[in-house]
Amino acid sequence: MRRRCGDFARGTSNYVTVRAQVLAIASLAAVLATACSPSAPRKPPGVPPAPVTVTREEPGGDAADPHLAALARLTRQPWGWRNDRQDALHVPMPDWANWRRVTFWGVPTFAGYRYGDGHHAVLGVWVREATAEESATSEACLDAFERWGEGSLRVFGVEVGPRSQTEARWQRGKATVRSLDARLDTLLSSRAWAAAYAAYVMWPGTCTVYGVAVPLGDDAADEAAARAVRDRFVREGFARMDQHMAARPAL
Repeated sequence: MRRRCGDFARGTSNYVTVRAQVLAIASLAAVLATACSPSAPRKPPGVPPAPVTVTREEPGGDAADPHLAALARLTRQPWGWRNDRQDALHVPMPDWANWRRVTFWGVPTFAGYRYGDGHHAVLGVWVREATAEESATSEACLDAFERWGEGSLRVFGVEVGPRSQTEARWQRGKATVRSLDARLDTLLSSRAWAAAYAAYVMWPGTCTVYGVAVPLGDDAADEAAARAVRDRFVREGFARMDQHMAARPAL
């Protein structure tokens, strides 16, 4: 069984800054790591984890590969919602009870969430000031969001695969959705993620973006599972965003 280890500070998540073209991916994917496999007895390969072992800390439970088991849950469990600290948004996520609200150290998010202590997947929400032009449509909002990070997110280069753009119909209209794979190669490691992010027109003078990033892992099974989770958000998840507060929240 492969060993997966991360290097996170307690209570927050470390990050790697990258260029603005993949701002949403970088801000999310940079806080991803792979969890250290515990020494407890494991189920044989292919056997689901015992329900009693599935926890918020390790949603993969005692499966032979907890990461793959956790991603499998994200492709099958029903959708639910978690709120932000101001209760301005109810943010959609599968297996909602096993996500933890977190702060990503150094990444200015409106709200952040991780799936398991091993960061099997991460979610981020950004609500930021925008001009009238930038906040007029969801596509303009998403373009402005990517430009926003251009000055500070160019320390490392990221190789980006083909990007696709779709739409999601949510409670108040159209959300623009972009999805892609991204890879960061350094002298010490190579990391890749499947990611997607959606932009919404909500409060006047603001842009709201919601994104997901999942590590692609080491082999074809890992990559397929990560993309399946990402694609579920694209097909089903982004449309479920709930603007809970009518008045503009504090930014």
